[in-house]
Amino acid sequence: MDRLRETDPDFAARIRFHKTGTPMPDLTGVSLVVFWLGDPLKEKYPECFAEAAGIANAARAEGIRILNSPEALSNTGKTRQSAVWYQEGVPSARARMVNRSSDLQQVCKDLGGTCIIRSDTEHAQRDVRIVRNEADARRAANECQFPVAVIQLFDIRSEYRAEGTNRSSLFARYHHKARAFVFGEAVMPSHLFFSPNLIVGLSNCLLKRESRPRRQAAHKMGYHRKLLNDMICEDRAYFDSDPVQAQTLSHAVRALGLDFAAVDYCIRPDGSIIIWEANPYFHLPHGEKSVFSAQRKAVERVNKSLDWMAENLRAAAEGRQGTPGLKYVS
Repeated sequence: MDRLRETDPDFAARIRFHKTGTPMPDLTGVSLVVFWLGDPLKEKYPECFAEAAGIANAARAEGIRILNSPEALSNTGKTRQSAVWYQEGVPSARARMVNRSSDLQQVCKDLGGTCIIRSDTEHAQRDVRIVRNEADARRAANECQFPVAVIQLFDIRSEYRAEGTNRSSLFARYHHKARAFVFGEAVMPSHLFFSPNLIVGLSNCLLKRESRPRRQAAHKMGYHRKLLNDMICEDRAYFDSDPVQAQTLSHAVRALGLDFAAVDYCIRPDGSIIIWEANPYFHLPHGEKSVFSAQRKAVERVNKSLDWMAENLRAAAEGRQGTPGLKYVS
């Protein structure tokens, strides 16, 4: 909204906000209702879901378009996403809910042996653990609080190595995670991170490590400088390129009933992808606060992303499709 007030104050002035727990909003003159709420909504916030469902039903009765309906926002638990995507043929990791510790070892074995154990309803990486063998599964059975979601884990780095990818390639040296924003059929790349860890996020990515003061001091003396430059080049090239498998990403979001989401995925050696999750309540930090902001041109990139989101929102409010003039429309 801060960005929109700068770039299009007239459109910004048309946007009204409804706070959960306040009286039902007046929908007179409203052309679009957008739900921006924590998810999975019904499972985590049932009272909020009930209120949102009432607003959605009132909007439907008036023929008002809805984006990210309350029902769709309840499809984002890990096992629910997995079930929907499996049925729809979306390339993604399988997931199972395990309610009893005695079932954990067999479920891990059924999913291929190497798995992630985590909460079914959280997007953050808190209390996430990896099971690589039977000993890990037994230990997890004794230590985890059930129920848990067990998710199939693909080692994409090993696929690059098996393909004979040059060992100097970041994809062969490290694990990676790509993120793209999806709004209907429009897709825009966000970032590409690398990490020595199988589960890749901002907190454990190599860019975050290289941003530490001692590492930055070492860069000035030439240490790790090539690695840093290579990662920044890959990340910037990813943002500047056409989105990878745009139709698959938009299909994944649409299959969940969502209209927009941030999608995390890995790129396989043959150019296909494995999707990890779709997050409709995503975080996009200010460009100034992004890791290696200047080197990654983060301020410019975040502003482009916000403007892209605003244009898609404007198009939806006016009953149009996404803007065909943007290079990021699939």
